[in-house]
Amino acid sequence: MKYQEFLDEIFAKTAIDRKFELTHISKFLNAVGNPEKKLRAVHIAGTNGKGSTAAAVESILHAHNLKVGLNTSPHLVNYQERFRINKKEVQPTKIKNLYEQYRDLHNKFDTTYFEISTSIAFQLFLQEKVDYAIMEVGLGGRLDASVLVNSVITAITNIDYEHTKTLGNTLPKIAKEKAGILKTSVPVVLGKMRPTPQNTIIKEAKKKDCPIINFQKEVDISNIKFNEYYGVYDLNIPKCNINYKNIKCNLVGRHQIDNTALAILIIAELFQNDVRKLQEEKVRQGLNNIIWNGRLQKICDNPKIVIDGAHNSDGIKFLVYNLKHIYKYKKLITVIGVLYDKDFKSMIKQLSAIVDLFVICKSHFHRAAGTEILSKEVEKYKKDYILENDINLALVKAKEFADKDDLICVTGSLYTIGEVMKSVSNVKAG
Repeated sequence: MKYQEFLDEIFAKTAIDRKFELTHISKFLNAVGNPEKKLRAVHIAGTNGKGSTAAAVESILHAHNLKVGLNTSPHLVNYQERFRINKKEVQPTKIKNLYEQYRDLHNKFDTTYFEISTSIAFQLFLQEKVDYAIMEVGLGGRLDASVLVNSVITAITNIDYEHTKTLGNTLPKIAKEKAGILKTSVPVVLGKMRPTPQNTIIKEAKKKDCPIINFQKEVDISNIKFNEYYGVYDLNIPKCNINYKNIKCNLVGRHQIDNTALAILIIAELFQNDVRKLQEEKVRQGLNNIIWNGRLQKICDNPKIVIDGAHNSDGIKFLVYNLKHIYKYKKLITVIGVLYDKDFKSMIKQLSAIVDLFVICKSHFHRAAGTEILSKEVEKYKKDYILENDINLALVKAKEFADKDDLICVTGSLYTIGEVMKSVSNVKAG
């Protein structure tokens, strides 16, 4: 089996019309010896920021000379992005071989694309004997395939409306689904979130006797500075004897200061439980070398083009704030493509407050919203806009309307920015 044949085969195993449950993946993992139970995992859920937080945790742990596995989703350009060992993507052949080795069992238990990907991560990390496996939740928590992992600490970054048909249409319902990652007596770190979902998670945590570490109570951030290259801040966490001055992270945006501070809190708690020493110089080293693409990432100059994977209302709120406070430009041109099951009405409304021209497009992902639907929403706020189904042609159109002092921002979906990144990668490779 060639690598592309492997990808085609697993991509076809969608979860459409499949009941949301753990039956299939549980049977598969049991048949292969339950690798997930032999790992020590940092399990991270949340609506926004979980990927950035996971990448920051990975980088800081690696700086402490620990062997680290990272599993995230979705990928932006290449499938192997989902699997990293010590901050390096796993070789495609190794991923393919693991699938082929257990292909008959995957067919027998009818595992889906995401379940296959999660099981491969479990098996890879066990084979590589990682010290910690960092697992990002794909959807929700309670019934996400990653929930089967042996967690030594869990974290929930925040709660907002998402996947309401699956997770519920209220914040407490969504929070309860996210709280499904909690394990009996295992500490949970709570990020910044509204009181209502936070109270729901705390209630669930108390039922399972989980020690609760509350970011909003334990962490003080001050002297914040950020620009289009990095963020700098002072961090004080008395509970963990942390008092760092002028620490610098290489992720861009005000929200990334909170995400990286949350990562430090997670590791501080993890190390206290594992009797390891958190070293300030290693924390600084880790924060300076985080690898996490597609988040306020500059891909071009003259005109300046940034891509950002904001794909829900809260994500767009952060994006709007950062665009206003970080970048200088005459006109803001936004190339936007959104999935139909996202709150694109709120997303477009927020962006309209600062965008001069929308270029509306559609990704090739099957859940992408049509340009006609998005244009009807844009028309409520802007008379002039451009329709271009193909994302890369949309970017070409944006460039035609942009002067050297303008800013182009591509956003709305990780799939949208992924297609742009793929195109940029192909151009560089050529």
